[in-house]
Amino acid sequence: MMGNFFNRMYYGKAGKGDYRPEDLPANRWALFWEMLRIRWSGVARANLFQLLFFIPAILWTLLNVTVLFSLAQEGVEGEAAQSLANFDIVFQYLLGMAPCIAITGPFTAGVTAILRNWARDQHSFFMSDFKDTVKANWKQALAVSAITGVLPVIALVCWRFYGGMAVNNILFMIPQMLVMVLALIWLLALALIYPLMITYELKFGALVRNAVVLSVGRLPQSVGIRLVALAPLALGFVVAWFTPWMGYTLLVLGLFYLVIGFGLNRFVYVSYANALFDRYINPRIEGAAVNQGLRQYTDEDYEVDPTMPQPGRKE
Repeated sequence: MMGNFFNRMYYGKAGKGDYRPEDLPANRWALFWEMLRIRWSGVARANLFQLLFFIPAILWTLLNVTVLFSLAQEGVEGEAAQSLANFDIVFQYLLGMAPCIAITGPFTAGVTAILRNWARDQHSFFMSDFKDTVKANWKQALAVSAITGVLPVIALVCWRFYGGMAVNNILFMIPQMLVMVLALIWLLALALIYPLMITYELKFGALVRNAVVLSVGRLPQSVGIRLVALAPLALGFVVAWFTPWMGYTLLVLGLFYLVIGFGLNRFVYVSYANALFDRYINPRIEGAAVNQGLRQYTDEDYEVDPTMPQPGRKE
């Protein structure tokens, strides 16, 4: 039985024809699921590999969760005292988290390159492609991750400052909301900024500008992609909060992200990025490959009625 299993792995299923160009996925949705089916073990490996560089962030988070639970058990008297205590806890956590996130950028770029290749049905040498990408993009990647680490701290301080000013002057709600909008735009742009960085030669300003323009220009899709990525986490916390199975739910959630969750999220991001690049960027670049991994249609794929006029086919 095991011999048959390994034979199928190496030689394919008996009676099944060779894989032909017309068997390639016809659309992005089919390509995503086909590549995920083929590369799921690689995505899990990339997830575990990426977690190595997030160990400081994970340890810092666990430490702060422990402190938070201990403070909750002790209790803080007074609404003002409680508000100040909550702000101090969150501020200290985000402040310590900033350097932990800042160091991850180059390694995130390396993992993104591997997953991008897999998402468009290309081969990738795991370690060599990772090293080459880190070496080529570490400066820009470090700048991106530094901004990502510092931005929550700035957003929290500005939110509290302008919120306090808005008590006496409602106009201060405008900069308060503006800060949050800018933080959300950066969060959306992060799904595209690493794929842009490793795919095209762009200066840092052009890199950020293109990521923001693509994210805002396709706002519903960008928000949808982020919601899809956050869905397991949100569902886990809802189940943990409203059911008596909090411990089991958090354990399952932790195992999911430990095994494949973060890698799966990044695989979703690069698949979305590949689709946007093929639609808005690659056709403008002479010689750039378009729709890699997808079935390439030719005139022979279309039935032509010779009695009808033949306009140019719309792509």
